[in-house]
Amino acid sequence: MADHETIPAKPSALPPETLPDVLPGMGYRAYFLLIMLLLSASEIGERYMLVVMVEPIRHEFGLSDFAISMIKDLAITVVYLLVVIPVGRLSDRGSKRKIVAVSAVIWSTAVLLCGTAKGFWTLLIGRAGIGLGEGAFTPPSQSWIADLFPIKQRGTALSIFLLGTSLGTFLGPALGGWLTHEYGWRAALMFASIPGFILAPLVWFTLRDPRPGLADGIAATKSVALPFGQTIRELLAIRTLPPLILAAALNALLTLGLVSWAPAFMERSHGVPANVAGMQLGLALLAGSAIGHTLGGPLADFLGRRDLRWYPWIIALGGAVSASIGWFILTGPSSSVFPLFGLTLLSGGLSASPLMAMVTGLVPSRSRGTAVALLMVTIQVVGLGGGPVFVGWLSDMLHPHYGEASLGMAMRWVLLAGIPSTLLAYQASRTCRHDFAAAGGWGGASGKPLVTMH
Repeated sequence: MADHETIPAKPSALPPETLPDVLPGMGYRAYFLLIMLLLSASEIGERYMLVVMVEPIRHEFGLSDFAISMIKDLAITVVYLLVVIPVGRLSDRGSKRKIVAVSAVIWSTAVLLCGTAKGFWTLLIGRAGIGLGEGAFTPPSQSWIADLFPIKQRGTALSIFLLGTSLGTFLGPALGGWLTHEYGWRAALMFASIPGFILAPLVWFTLRDPRPGLADGIAATKSVALPFGQTIRELLAIRTLPPLILAAALNALLTLGLVSWAPAFMERSHGVPANVAGMQLGLALLAGSAIGHTLGGPLADFLGRRDLRWYPWIIALGGAVSASIGWFILTGPSSSVFPLFGLTLLSGGLSASPLMAMVTGLVPSRSRGTAVALLMVTIQVVGLGGGPVFVGWLSDMLHPHYGEASLGMAMRWVLLAGIPSTLLAYQASRTCRHDFAAAGGWGGASGKPLVTMH
């Protein structure tokens, strides 16, 4: 359903007509992107820091691989799923600034709790708190970017934002491995909580909420949020959206099923200590994801001006390439593992910005937070809830027969996700041009020139 159609709806918590009706200048928007990048780095770094702590935590508490996967991934996933859609709805109706600031405080406090853990349950609760903060951060952050950057610039803006993911995937394993080696895993987690406590006040006091749909030139009265059930029906009726979301979730299953167990795989299969594996993995992931995230948005914006199908085509290629590289990671020599992990993240990074640009461009501005939440719920269920947890469970099942090699054998099974992900992304390419046109066209719903405040 296009943004320019008038639909009766309940008023939002912050009436759009009370918010500024001009785009802020580029200086403010650059500062905004910097703060969001640093928040993303803090969030991702704290999540991935635990991947280099698997062995010391496992031995200290006597935990199985499945128990570790519950702490490392499942606890975050379950709470994230419970939170992300309600917060997505709230971000469509309320202050994105306040939600983002509070979410940073929540995940930082949860990391502190993990650092004081005395056993399985304390760690599980702490990781669940991280899931609460992450679930509260994701929908408002990405819909906030969509409100400030026109669709033709949005892929590039999202690429800059996603560089925070690259920075976090490096700092988490690299600093986590070093700090764990020097000071222990508890102290490492306490250090990791600091950035979020610094960034939260900057968000609260220095950023401001834009009007939803402002960057697309959509009138304030057309961006009022619909009731939840009507919003979900509206989103699922966009033919491109369901296969696109499933393709992204399967790509996440493949990537996270490999990356989340990479240090443990290197220690068990190749005898590489966790602190060494963490630094090398962090550098490889930083290089790969930084290049991918930097190039993905501008490349999709450039090719998309010629043929909109390039947006889902890039996602389709990402799944196929990642599965192929994954096979060589698990079967090749140890010297090739980390460079290949970098290539895997490069491939995934190329498709991240096109994915977010499509999701925020296909849906009405009044529903962007909910659409992002729907995407992230699916990714969490299939990707984080499926990949790492499935690998941990299968590794335990195979251990009596394969011993320590069981982890590598279990990781091979997630490579099969590359087949359906590629096919689903191709299916999305067959309808995307029609659906973009129905959403108001690539140039914005109204076609009116945007006013910029300098």
